[in-house]
Amino acid sequence: MLHHAYKFLSVSALALAALSGPSLADAGAACDLSNGYAITPAAFQQEANACLKGVSGVETDTVMADKLMSLVGEQRASLGKSELSALGSLNEAARLHALDMAVRGYASHTDLEGRSHLDRVRMMERSALIGAFGANIVIVKAGASVEDVQKVMVADEANAANLARDEFDHMGVAAVEANGVLYVVQLFTRVDGQLKTPVPMVAAPRTNLAADFTDQFEPVGWSVVSASGETLMRGMGSKMPASVPDISEGYLQMDVELGNSVYTLRGPAISSSL
Repeated sequence: MLHHAYKFLSVSALALAALSGPSLADAGAACDLSNGYAITPAAFQQEANACLKGVSGVETDTVMADKLMSLVGEQRASLGKSELSALGSLNEAARLHALDMAVRGYASHTDLEGRSHLDRVRMMERSALIGAFGANIVIVKAGASVEDVQKVMVADEANAANLARDEFDHMGVAAVEANGVLYVVQLFTRVDGQLKTPVPMVAAPRTNLAADFTDQFEPVGWSVVSASGETLMRGMGSKMPASVPDISEGYLQMDVELGNSVYTLRGPAISSSL
């Protein structure tokens, strides 16, 4: 039986303003989000890295993000749940989406090009193999305190459930402010494996796919699929073949077995060319 990654998504909005005007629509040559992030993995990562350095008209509130992470830890401890570790790619993907929503004035788990939170994580993450995954979004008026944001967060049943799920072991948080609106994104995941060698954004022949797995998982095989789920490449063993097909946008997946069940773990986004 093939199991796919769990996904738990929730949006809670107290206030959302339509953002417009040259200060946000034109983020400058270093980071122009007027048309969103690029589609292909290498171009996406290049634009993402520029935007993570700062976006004109948008303020990143790292203090808010850190305090929200601490509050989640306190809440989980009070419920007898395990602590969530920070994961850099989750923090980056959360901030990238918060920035995009702030610049283009929308509220959704998917961006205007249809990419999901998990797609963005896989663009930035180069070694983690992801099982369960979830996300919360809260949008409130600027000036809200950390306690105010947390109250709005837990008032939503799905948000509150994500904060307490046993399935998760890692978390990322971002908070950004623009035009009187605060955008908060929380991402959660369970990391079920790690590639021994980080996969490059542009996959070459014989790319190493050896991995260590948790929970006594046994590797079954790997595949690369398109954003729509079409299988672009498939194999067994720990290396890509000597000949790699032309792939503009693909996502590595690892099938692993535990008992009589097979689970699909989500790996990094890749392409075979820039």
